[in-house]
Formats: sequence, C-alpha cells, structure tokens
Amino acid sequence: MCSVDAHLQRQVQLYGGSGRLGHLFAVIATVPRPVLLAVVGVVLAGSLFVFSRRGAETTPSVPAPSQTAQPSNPSATPQSKSAPPAADKGEQGGRGLPSPVARALNAKKTVVILFWNRGGVDDRSVKNSVDRLPRRGGKTAVFTDKVANLSSYTRITAAASVTQTPSLVIVSPKGQAEVLNGYYDFQTIRQYVRNAARR
Repeated sequence: MCSVDAHLQRQVQLYGGSGRLGHLFAVIATVPRPVLLAVVGVVLAGSLFVFSRRGAETTPSVPAPSQTAQPSNPSATPQSKSAPPAADKGEQGGRGLPSPVARALNAKKTVVILFWNRGGVDDRSVKNSVDRLPRRGGKTAVFTDKVANLSSYTRITAAASVTQTPSLVIVSPKGQAEVLNGYYDFQTIRQYVRNAARR
C-alpha cells in the first residue's frame, strides 16, 4: 500500500509539478473542456481584433468606388463640355479666399479645389480627372492651385487639413468641407462631388 501511495505522489508531481506553475496546471485540469475552449477562443478573437486594429491605424483607407447604377446609354448622361478652369491667380477675395472661390461659395455652389504639383504623376492624373468633372449647369465650380498658394485659402484650410499633393478639397453648398489626400480615380472623385452636392 505504501508503494502505491508513493507512485501516485510521483505521478501528481510529474503532471502538476510544483510551485505556481504546478498549481496553474492543476486548476486548468479541473476546468471543464468546453469552458476552456471558450476561453481560448475569446483570447484568440481578442488578439485578432487588436492586431487588425493596429494595422488599420497605420494603413490609410481608400473608399471603394460607389456602386451606383450607370445609365446604359452613355449619351443620356449630360456631360458639360466647358473648358477647364484656369489656374487661380490667388488674388484675395472675401476673408481668406481668392475672389472666384469666395464668389462660388457665396453662391452656394459645390466647390472643388485641387492643390497639386506639376511634377507628380499622381497629381497630373488627378488634375485630368478634376478637369473632366461635370459642372452640372454651373452648380459645381472647379479650381486648381499650387500648394505654395495654400495660405490664400485659410477660410477653407482652417477646417480641412491639406498635408500633401494631390489634395482635393470638396465643399458642399452648405459649407461642409472634405479633403481627399493622394490619388483617386475619376469615378471616385465624381462620386464624392455628387455626394457633396446632395448634402
């Protein structure tokens, strides 16, 4: 009988060990298996959530193009053929804006301002897209300028952060500004302008 007790004691020490780690294994052994699996699942899901959020904070998100239905007949969509706007000369208008931009905002138009650099490939591509934007019968005003003239737009840039080129500032008729930094294709830009016009 004595030899059986010694054998059991040796098995308990091998399985559970001694000290805090041994106590932990002993507690885990008493927890039912479904509860243990649930705890492991929660820990794994929490870890996945933390790591996926960390990646989302460092990677800028680009909105997906809108999935709105396009008319099957391309001639049914009225496209304004007006000439692209000339580069703004930067003359001061009302309170921190060039005069043409201030007039467009005061007239409650959807205003699109592109800050760009002629040397940038993405900048030139976005400029071409902005020049193609429909003017909606004069309800959309489009302007382009260099980042060097950013200080002429303090009325807009005080609320909207322009940090790089190309930067596209879209102001709704109600004065709500939205900034798109970096490259966007024509379809996406046009959808942002349409959304701003509806706000």
